[in-house]
Amino acid sequence: MELALHEYKAATNMTERFAALAAITQKPGKTCNDVWTDLYNKWQHDFLVVNKWFALQAMSDIPGNVENVRNLLTHPAFDLRNPTKVYSLIGGFCGSPVNFHAKDGSGYKFLGEIVLQLDKLNPRV
Repeated sequence: MELALHEYKAATNMTERFAALAAITQKPGKTCNDVWTDLYNKWQHDFLVVNKWFALQAMSDIPGNVENVRNLLTHPAFDLRNPTKVYSLIGGFCGSPVNFHAKDGSGYKFLGEIVLQLDKLNPRV
């Protein structure tokens, strides 16, 4: 974790920063939360970075990450009516084999709930 945190802080470009974040995201806790908050606070006005911010958190293979994704649905920067935000957060979640295909079915249940909501807002998504 220390190496990934060092790489995050020393990064000179977004590729390096997001590579470090991908590693940090796999270990939940205060450090991980602090780094996510730091990135959002610095880049909240850049929608491309915010979309990647959503996607990386959603892709985490931490067991039970579906609850973190549910919480991100209520984040002020997320809008279920915005297809790009949906693709970032929900698409990112579906890219996590551990959580989307969870043995308890929670990933499928979550996606089903979202699809029902999206169908009312924008059936094309």
